[in-house]
Amino acid sequence: MEFGRQSGPYPQRWSTERISFVTMLIAANVVVSLLQWGVDGLHGMDGLAEKYFALSREGISQGYYWQFLSYMFLHGGILHLLFNCLGLYFAGREVELVCGPKHLLGMYFMGGFLGGILQLAMGGDISLMGASAGVCAVLLAFTTMLPELEITALLFFIIPIRMRAKWLGRAVIVSSIFFAVTPWGGNVGHLAHLGGALTGWFYTRRLGFGGAFWFQRVFRDRRVTRERQERMDPNEFISREIDPILDKIAREGIQSLTRSERRILELGREKIAKKTSPPGAP
Repeated sequence: MEFGRQSGPYPQRWSTERISFVTMLIAANVVVSLLQWGVDGLHGMDGLAEKYFALSREGISQGYYWQFLSYMFLHGGILHLLFNCLGLYFAGREVELVCGPKHLLGMYFMGGFLGGILQLAMGGDISLMGASAGVCAVLLAFTTMLPELEITALLFFIIPIRMRAKWLGRAVIVSSIFFAVTPWGGNVGHLAHLGGALTGWFYTRRLGFGGAFWFQRVFRDRRVTRERQERMDPNEFISREIDPILDKIAREGIQSLTRSERRILELGREKIAKKTSPPGAP
């Protein structure tokens, strides 16, 4: 799948005085893959790179922990490498421009690492190769940062589809789950793709893109409510907060109160105590 953004009337050129980290990652993938294929082409060396540098349960059990990093730079063929490099190029340059190289590398390698762990834990005994998990992390970062951006996706590099970026991100997650749980997934690390995609989404949300998580909204609402209640004078607090609770006690009994309502009663007691305390009392 390939995609390209629709340029605005004043497109910003993607260029800097330094070499981009996206270019470095692509170059590293190409160089390592060429070395891998070169070693495999030597007499008696076929499969040596996969044995020691692809990620597998057998390799990890033998202490080859570097496989969590090295597998991200190996590829099963030229098309595998091409698809990953194109995805990294189109999504990664936008992510690097918005977030900077530090976060680009963070989500790329974290996506590859966590995607690899998910694949090993739940995906059966396969030998995992490719940058796909890291690329999926960067891709979901792109679609989370620019969800409403109109893009043209080339499905299988053939069928052009116009869509908003957010739908591409959702399609990656849904398709990864679908192929991971059905017999049509083949010998592909779909769970690694899913782990990488979720990592990129979560990482980007933590940077402040895409709005707050639901639990962050809950904590924020509670804090705002608590601060508003503390600013009320006793009379206003009793009228707005205490009286509805007293009505509930009269209807349903004191055992019906929630922890929040009990806290409000305690806060009301403190406000009333402060109001009735003589000046200068501790």
